[in-house]
Amino acid sequence: MVVAACGRGAPPAEPVPTPATTAEAPDTTPAWLTEEPIEPVSELSSFDAAIAAGTRTKTGRPGPRYWQQEVSYRIDAELDPRTARLQGLETITYRNNSPDALPVLVLHLYQNLFREGSPRNRNVPNTGGMTIERISVDGLEAIEMADVPPSGAPSYRVDGTLMHLRLPRPLPPGGSVDIEVAWSFTVPPQGAPRTGHIDHRIYNVAQWYPQVAVYDDVEGWHTGQYLGNGEFYLEYADFDVSITVPEGWLVAGTGELQNADEVLTEEVGARLRQALETDDIVQVVGPEDRGAGNATQRVPGGQLTWRFVARDVRDFAFATSNEYVWDATRAEVDDGAGGRRVVAVHAFYHPRAQTWRRAAEYTRFGLEFFSERYGRYIYPQITSVQGPIGGMEYPMVVFVRDFGNARTLASVILHEVAHQWWPMMAGNKEPAYAWQDEGLATYVENQAMESLFEGEPAWQDDLENYLMVAGSGAEQPIMRHADEYREYSLFAIASYSKTAVLMRALAGVIGEETLRRALEMYTERWLLRHPYPQDFFNTVEDVAGRDLDWFWLPWWLGVEYLDQAIVDVAIESTADGGEQAVVTIERQGGVAMPVELVVTTTEGATRMVVIPVDVWLSGARRTTATVTVPGRVAVVSIDPDQTFPDVDRSNNVWRRGN
Repeated sequence: MVVAACGRGAPPAEPVPTPATTAEAPDTTPAWLTEEPIEPVSELSSFDAAIAAGTRTKTGRPGPRYWQQEVSYRIDAELDPRTARLQGLETITYRNNSPDALPVLVLHLYQNLFREGSPRNRNVPNTGGMTIERISVDGLEAIEMADVPPSGAPSYRVDGTLMHLRLPRPLPPGGSVDIEVAWSFTVPPQGAPRTGHIDHRIYNVAQWYPQVAVYDDVEGWHTGQYLGNGEFYLEYADFDVSITVPEGWLVAGTGELQNADEVLTEEVGARLRQALETDDIVQVVGPEDRGAGNATQRVPGGQLTWRFVARDVRDFAFATSNEYVWDATRAEVDDGAGGRRVVAVHAFYHPRAQTWRRAAEYTRFGLEFFSERYGRYIYPQITSVQGPIGGMEYPMVVFVRDFGNARTLASVILHEVAHQWWPMMAGNKEPAYAWQDEGLATYVENQAMESLFEGEPAWQDDLENYLMVAGSGAEQPIMRHADEYREYSLFAIASYSKTAVLMRALAGVIGEETLRRALEMYTERWLLRHPYPQDFFNTVEDVAGRDLDWFWLPWWLGVEYLDQAIVDVAIESTADGGEQAVVTIERQGGVAMPVELVVTTTEGATRMVVIPVDVWLSGARRTTATVTVPGRVAVVSIDPDQTFPDVDRSNNVWRRGN
């Protein structure tokens, strides 16, 4: 998670029609810019094959033959906080909706990242990884072996963080299979990526159960190892999860709690119901309410089982502690039928985390802000949980650590809540295309921050992050697998900051409202589905009504940079007492973008003209624009709002001498 802050100021500008421009002789240009015609953005021949097969389209919509696998999980787990040991038993029902017979299923065993000798790209503690104690397929016990077993017997092979499960017979199209797995592992301590515990007192538990990998219409099985940096590509599924912990321990997680009356005291249950009937923040469990008999029921044996149910989610995560306090309130969002519905909003945190007292407020604000703009939130609740994780998203629950600064906490919560749209509701392939969720979440996070902290800009950090590497030779492209960057910082800049900055630039090209509608349409079209980058690009172009390959190609596939420069200004007087500025602009960087040229008079009047990108796409390196103003020209500037990520703003401004 990259925290974005600060941003943007703008003198007023009055748009006028695009002026006539004169293109000068072409100079050396990047190869992509001189190709005629520009090839559509497509990295995968298999994506083109999916279009031919009717599962995808060139407009960005799912095709008429689009299919997706179905999964359901029934999980019973017990966590011993004293030892951090988690024991689980799950039943997976997998239905094959593909047109292919599947002899093997692939499962993720993410906890094997923490096994000695496992390949990884970050330092992690060694806990021994995941132990598979038993696995069966439709009641037949599977054998661990590398070779194919006798006919009719299932077998499995563990390879790093993957398990290859050979079925007794290939699973035909339309067929289903039940898999039962018993497993255990030790939850890693603080410092592990995305999961862990703080001194056995506060647990954020994720990547914790054997999980079926994605089999999709573009690439088939997705069998990448989990190395630590890259995140996840997951099938949508239904979950019925029971988590057993000691009495006095609160549990927050994906889904809706089904047995509140069995685990909570009557008083706490009443406060929880009250929270859904008011816009106030209700403290469901305060510091004095913690512990068995106060926060939770007290039962013989000292163990309580919390049951959660979630439908149509791509993952399940939970948190637990006997030191949490619990705030709750409600949000109101579009119900999809012209009305409004209530969503429960929760925040669980240690009372020493002072800034977390506003966490429920920040969470609700983000949920309502994003729902209003980018498509309705479809789930029944959202929970922010404090713990050892800097910032990580899961369906209906986000993990965020204790930041001492309220503004930083708000930005991280907003970023993680934004992820409920991407990738939770529109589930892209994060390891390969992290920008598709991280960049979009950072873009809308910045918009939400500007609204929440009115008057405080929110873009400068992301812009500076990108400009730090632009043109340096160190930058690596956006369209790169998360595990293939030379350094994590380069991955973060490309996937978070640069993409967010480019979304802002795209809004400058097609209009902010058009981009908002495109993001909303993208979410709607790919709700609970698996979009690829081409689906995003095609949807934006479909909504904008224009070809944008000139924009996607250099910014996403390359590391060219933008440098627009004013190289000459000639001033001439006009008959009515005004002046005319003949401005020569040069494209000094490799990227072509429209030029927003603003001329300001000594009296403060402004005129803005836009030089279209087509001038540069024709191969020109220089062009001129003539702007007439009602007064004496004082300043000529390119993109004074800093909408576009120009690497050198010193050549964007011309000021008249005395």
